[in-house]
Amino acid sequence: MPTYALNDIFQREENRIGEKIFRRSLNKSVWNKLVPKQEWPNGQGDSIQAITIERNLPTDTDTWEDVVTSGSGDCVPTEYEVPSGSTARSYSLEQKALTSEDVCVDTTRGAFKVQEQTRLMFRNLTRAVSYVWKRKALLDYAELSHHKMIATHGLPENKWFFPSIEATSLLTQRMLNKVYMNLIHDSAEEDGGSLGMASGRPQFILITDADSSDRIMEETRTTNALLESDRVPELLQPLGVDRAIRGFYHVIDNICPRYNFTAGAWVEVPPYESAAATKGTKHVISDEYRAAKYTDSYVFLPSVMNFMVPRPISSIGSKTKWNPQAYMGDFKWLNIIHRTDNPLGQIGLYYALLQTASKPCYPDFGYVIRHARCPADIDHAVCDETVDNASEEALGVSDSFFVV
Repeated sequence: MPTYALNDIFQREENRIGEKIFRRSLNKSVWNKLVPKQEWPNGQGDSIQAITIERNLPTDTDTWEDVVTSGSGDCVPTEYEVPSGSTARSYSLEQKALTSEDVCVDTTRGAFKVQEQTRLMFRNLTRAVSYVWKRKALLDYAELSHHKMIATHGLPENKWFFPSIEATSLLTQRMLNKVYMNLIHDSAEEDGGSLGMASGRPQFILITDADSSDRIMEETRTTNALLESDRVPELLQPLGVDRAIRGFYHVIDNICPRYNFTAGAWVEVPPYESAAATKGTKHVISDEYRAAKYTDSYVFLPSVMNFMVPRPISSIGSKTKWNPQAYMGDFKWLNIIHRTDNPLGQIGLYYALLQTASKPCYPDFGYVIRHARCPADIDHAVCDETVDNASEEALGVSDSFFVV
């Protein structure tokens, strides 16, 4: 263990401090509510295969024979075998440990409102766990999804990675219509992908940013498209969803991943950047993130993947004993005694352990669309001349495809 220096992370009453202590928040995420969670099965190693029994049909579905009840007809009909097949996909446990900075008890004695500072520091740690889980969910969902699409002419897609083609279109309802029909043709609603019915048809979830959702809503109103108003599933009501729009419940993610297309490659722009604070550091929204030209929207089906979280273990018998760990990231306060570095246990820290495996269930139902956005334009549906020229050709439809 390293030798500890006196680590004073608390503000002190050196120049007069106002009574109220403020805290900067991280955005809560819809991803942490939507991804299903199951228990990792113990006793099966650290890597497991998910088996999918595939859909199959006989070689001839349309040929029928007359039933012959007299004469020399064959009593045994022609047989058409229905073949079988299965796909195995491996998934493995992963882990991430998060800690606070070390805190020496001697530094707390003269700190200003130390209980309040500690409470807000702890709350920030729990929000950090939530953000880490969100990133894990959306990154793994995109990685597992078999349809990584680019919003440009023809909606090019790839199973393993996003095509190195620049997006030239905003997200439109026409694109979502194509995805919707693909899912219906694939019977996705019958395999746990639908979250209910509205106006007699299955409804799926679209996770997107507020600008894209508003634009699609205006687009559907312009074309007099039906806004289904059937009862929203209870799972989505706390997320602010109040209606279905053309087959999709719109769920807003305020910090969607954003990208630039640089030298023929996609480069993600992190939303936060570190800056100096009066004490320590702080993370602020970066100007580059605000100006990024592209973002991702997700057609989310809960049947695409599950989080498999291990069960806490407190004993394996024969008088063994451990402190059980909740692998969702619950913070514990630790005072780790060390003969020379922490002999009296005066130095402690918060510690959280996260463990999960992302189980692929029906990855062929997963769709992620990388599309253009208008960071500096609040009135028009096209970002610049390049997008404007491409709008007529996008997906082979007319100008009415876009709202201008």
